[in-house]
Amino acid sequence: METKKEDRRIRRTKRMLKQGLALMMAEKNFKDITVKDITDKVDLNRSTFYLHYADTYDLLEKLENDTLDDFQNMIDANFSADKTQVSLIPMFEAIASYIYENSDTCKIIFENRASGNFFVKFRKLIEDNGTKIINKKFPTAKKENMEYFFAFITYGSIGIMKQWVNDSMKLSKNSLAVFADEIIDAAAKSVV
Repeated sequence: METKKEDRRIRRTKRMLKQGLALMMAEKNFKDITVKDITDKVDLNRSTFYLHYADTYDLLEKLENDTLDDFQNMIDANFSADKTQVSLIPMFEAIASYIYENSDTCKIIFENRASGNFFVKFRKLIEDNGTKIINKKFPTAKKENMEYFFAFITYGSIGIMKQWVNDSMKLSKNSLAVFADEIIDAAAKSVV
């Protein structure tokens, strides 16, 4: 029972450090952020930081990976290749809700230039999941066009999410989800 309390505290501490990083990235360039900046922001000491992370780059990578894991969990929960009707709207609504609830962190990640790995990992996530979706919706899709399609979808998806956050999320989550689904559906027809 004591272990569960410790685990919960560790999760809380890590969440606070990630939030501190996101807050600092709104104020400074990532390269100028120190561990002290982050720990001062969330009122923790530096030794606590070093119990969990090697440096600010390690923390940023974990923040990005957690976000990608959350996106994958939403995809898994809202899409099944076994379904006969393939609609991405429920998945996009879940992602829009996540972005809404974590807008400060997502905005920082989408605009971050300190780590080029996020876009590479995001593209892999889209490609791995998208291949199943494309094969289901468009079984005659041309393999030679898929690389271009996934490049378009990756950067287009990030662009849509960034625009929505920058526009103070004026568009409803459902409208955003429908819009994204229609764009991806139209683009997917080009690989057939």
